[in-house]
Amino acid sequence: MKKVLFVCGQEFILDQTDGGKKCSYRNFTMLQDVYGKKNAYAYIFTNDFKDSDKFIRREKSHTSLLAKICDVFTLHAFSSAKQEKKLIDYVKQENFDIVFLERSLFGPLVKKLNSLNIETQIFVENIEKYYVWNKVKKQNPFLLLPFFFVKLNENMTLKYADKIICLTDRDSKLVKKLYNRNVSAIIPMTFKDRFSEEKHIRVKIKKEKILLFIGSNFPPNYDGIKWFIENVMSELEDYTLLIVGKGFEKKSLELQKKNVKVIGTVQDLEQYYYTNYAMVMPILYGDGIKIKTAEAMMYGKIMFASDEALEGYELEGVDGIYRCNTSEEYVKNIRFVFRERTNMGYVDAVRKTFLEKYENTVAVKKYLIMEK
Repeated sequence: MKKVLFVCGQEFILDQTDGGKKCSYRNFTMLQDVYGKKNAYAYIFTNDFKDSDKFIRREKSHTSLLAKICDVFTLHAFSSAKQEKKLIDYVKQENFDIVFLERSLFGPLVKKLNSLNIETQIFVENIEKYYVWNKVKKQNPFLLLPFFFVKLNENMTLKYADKIICLTDRDSKLVKKLYNRNVSAIIPMTFKDRFSEEKHIRVKIKKEKILLFIGSNFPPNYDGIKWFIENVMSELEDYTLLIVGKGFEKKSLELQKKNVKVIGTVQDLEQYYYTNYAMVMPILYGDGIKIKTAEAMMYGKIMFASDEALEGYELEGVDGIYRCNTSEEYVKNIRFVFRERTNMGYVDAVRKTFLEKYENTVAVKKYLIMEK
């Protein structure tokens, strides 16, 4: 059995509060399922420091803001060159057969591992240069300089990688177009099934005109829900929108209206997933795949979602999923569905699609096909 090292630039085992960390955790457990827990190790760059053990090793990330800037400019996105040298020594010492790197920003490390004939597998969560470019446009123009170094880093990473794995077909095509590399596998977001029939049955099916948005407060989510409030909720005055997600309480004064309630950070999202509320996903732009889409499918949620929110998922014709890209489409579909349905919180076809296409065993099968 091969021995694999999973390398990640953020804490994903103790903290899974955002989509990227949930994806990282899925990838690590996928490798454990494929190679066995005794053959799958993790190497995490983090400043939220916790003790290491035999299988989970944590090392310091950037030591200061100035150090981070210098490291990024030398194409070291998650740590210093010295720390990466330490990682290479660890790889050689432990005789790993495969180094699986989370995200396409490990250029110098991948080049060095390539020269040592150690197989590298890169998981592309999104095209990094596009991700940073969206931040330049929407959030901070001062990120323009780092953007060029991110572009160089990604180019080096994908040039020297042995195998490239993408979340979506869109990103697979972009890797080919931008970097002239064929992707070895497309493995969409999946989850270990946590659905409880008992909790589902206990939910009172009381029909209320309540819409639910779940997502953390970062630009694509914020811009999308702000647009939805201004253009859709203004037409649905007899409906109520609940906004749940890490950091959104900071936007309560700005977003809260007569028919909009901002809840923000909660300890347990399940209490909302099991409610009889339909979900809205008005994402206007973005990269990669939207993790919350797969998570909502696990609970069989009705969804009114944009093309971007559904990107990377095979959902055409699935009962309970309504594709909406204009305010008119949202208003029309929401009014129709609430008029015609009683159970607004669950649809068998949505959950069945999750089990067939987006449960963790599917990811393992796709990875094994790549490795044959």
